[in-house]
Amino acid sequence: MTDQHATDWEFESEFGDVLETVPDDQFDPERFVPGVGPLSADVMLVGEAPGKQEVDQGEPFVGQAGKQLDRALESIGYDRRDCYITNLVKVRPPENRDPYVDEIEAWWPVLEAEIERIDPTVLVPLGSFAAAEILDTDETITDLHGQEFERDGRTVIPAFHPAAALYDRSKVEAIETDLGAALELA
Repeated sequence: MTDQHATDWEFESEFGDVLETVPDDQFDPERFVPGVGPLSADVMLVGEAPGKQEVDQGEPFVGQAGKQLDRALESIGYDRRDCYITNLVKVRPPENRDPYVDEIEAWWPVLEAEIERIDPTVLVPLGSFAAAEILDTDETITDLHGQEFERDGRTVIPAFHPAAALYDRSKVEAIETDLGAALELA
């Protein structure tokens, strides 16, 4: 495996076949944000869906939540460029609402293909949506965060979404601790 980073073109090259399975009504190239990072990353971070700044820049986690994620990673001595970062849903939902079930289902095969291709040692779902889907559970992120689970032979350690720390500073330490635990296993 190479240590190259996925760009838009490389993402489409790597995942073009599975992208074709996304229904036309769920795929909007103007709101599409591919996963980014080394295609051989040991850690994969999975959010819920891109926001406006992510769409504008074409990369996940570049807005305020992304800056919070960067600070958390830096605080534990890690660089985001060493992680593969993606979302459950690759297009921004209208008005930045939470993704609907049909949107998550439409994009699920793409996330599965990313997981299979990247083959990370550790998956880190960021927030309730990602954790619930990856772990197939109804439990909340408050109950799940920081715990170690297994999914298809991979370690899964859910963490609060970095946006949670923007509104509740008490979450900063929990996010850093959970990311630290995940990165130790990678």
